[in-house]
Amino acid sequence: MKNLETPETTQVSRRKLLVGAIAVSAAPLLAVPGAHANVKLSKSAVKFLAVAGNGKTCGSCKLFQAPASCAFVEGVTDPNGTCWIWQGKPADPEHVASNT
Repeated sequence: MKNLETPETTQVSRRKLLVGAIAVSAAPLLAVPGAHANVKLSKSAVKFLAVAGNGKTCGSCKLFQAPASCAFVEGVTDPNGTCWIWQGKPADPEHVASNT
């Protein structure tokens, strides 16, 4: 009986392996609604800086929760600080409409 497996049919590309690993690790977060809601990162993990030099302050981020916290960073968050997960707030439709 001939063996049907050849080296060509059993090889897995690094790309397929990486995509599979990412899918497997993300599956628990996607399977449970709101599972990520309690996960918060440390300030060092998001490279938090106490003063924003680029105008992207925590206070202008859509993840900021007044008066001094962030949806994804643990602890007190200074509204004048910044980090790499900064996300701009969507434009206010009423404000945009009045300027056009």
